[in-house]
Amino acid sequence: MRLHTSLILHRNRRSKRTLIGSAVLALLLWAPHVLLADISTLERIIKAEREIGYVGARLRTSVSSRGTRTLEEYVVHKPGDAAYRKALSVVGERKSLGDQQSRDENRRDDRRRNRNENNRDSRRRERERDNWRQIRSLFSQKEIELIAQNYDLEQCPLDEKIADHETDLLTIRPKFAGRPTKHIFFARENGVILRVEDLDTEGVLREMFVYTQISFDPEIVKNRCNALQEEFKPQQRRSRSISLAEGEKILKIKPIQPEYLPLGFQLKDIRSIKSKGKDVIFFEYTDGLVDFTLFQEGGKPPDRDRGRSKPKKIQLADTTVYKHQFGSTDAFGWSVAKVHYFLVGAISADEIEKVVESIIHKANGK
Repeated sequence: MRLHTSLILHRNRRSKRTLIGSAVLALLLWAPHVLLADISTLERIIKAEREIGYVGARLRTSVSSRGTRTLEEYVVHKPGDAAYRKALSVVGERKSLGDQQSRDENRRDDRRRNRNENNRDSRRRERERDNWRQIRSLFSQKEIELIAQNYDLEQCPLDEKIADHETDLLTIRPKFAGRPTKHIFFARENGVILRVEDLDTEGVLREMFVYTQISFDPEIVKNRCNALQEEFKPQQRRSRSISLAEGEKILKIKPIQPEYLPLGFQLKDIRSIKSKGKDVIFFEYTDGLVDFTLFQEGGKPPDRDRGRSKPKKIQLADTTVYKHQFGSTDAFGWSVAKVHYFLVGAISADEIEKVVESIIHKANGK
C-alpha cells in the first residue's frame, strides 16, 4: 500500500512538472509571436504609406506654449514615390503668449519680438499655402527596430470609422518614464494611416492629424498626380550625411559625442549643414520615437541672446550654459575650447542636462 501510494504521488508530481513545462514552453513560443505580430503591423503600415496611392483632405493641429494652430491640408500620395501636402486654409490661428506679456508689461523688446514672430508666422503660412511640401516617411527601418526595444505595441480594432473606412488602432507606449505615446489609426483594409495622435509624457495631446476624406481609387490618384506633376518638387535636404572623419576635418578638432545617453537611445546619423556661411556638424540620436540633436561648430561664438526668448544662464559642470525655450522643449547652448555646442530635443530637461554635462566633461578631458 505504501509503495502504491508512492507511485501515485510520483506520477502526480511528474504530471504536474510536465504540465508546467508545457505551459512555460507554450509561453516562450507565444511571447515572441505577439511581439513580432505587433512589429509586423507597424511594418505593414510603413509599407502601405510607401506603396499605396491616395488623395485626401485632412486637418493637422499642433499645440505648444504659444497656443494652438490648425491647418486644413490637401494630400496627394504618388504610389511608390512620395506624399505631398498643401495647406488650403488656416482653421485655427496660433496666439503668441508674448502678445499678452507685451500688453501687460508694455516692454519694447517684447513688442519687437512679437512683431518678428508674427512676420515669421505670416511668411510660413504663405509658403504652406503656395507650395506643395513633401511628407517625410513616419519611421525608418532602424527606428522601427528601436521602437521594438524601447516601446510596447498594442493593436486593437475600433468600432468607429474614419473617413468612411473601418479602422484599427496601433498604440505605441514607452517602456521608460518620461517618454511620449503615439496613437496610429490605420485603414483595416490596406494599412494606410488615417489619423495620428502624439501625446507628451503627461498624456496631453500635442500634435495630431486626421483625414476627413480619402480615396484610394487608382484612376483618381493617377489623374490628380498627372495634373499636379509640375507642381511637385521633391525636397532636397539642406544637410548631408558625413563620416566622423569628415566631421573632424570640418570642425578642425575631433567632434565630441556624449558619454551619457538616455536609456534606449542610439546614434542615428552624423550630418553637415551650411549655416550663415559656416559649416556646422550635428549628431542625431533617437530611441525610435524621440530624437535629440547635438550641433557643433567652430569660429566666432554665436550670439546666445538672439532668438524668440531671452535664455536663462545656468551652471553645469562648472560651465555657463544658456537654456532656451525652443518650441515646447528646452534647448541648451554653451562653448568649450573654441567649439560651440547647441543641444535640442524632445527629452526631459533632466536628461538633457546629464547629456550636456557628459559632453562638457569629455571636452575638458575629465
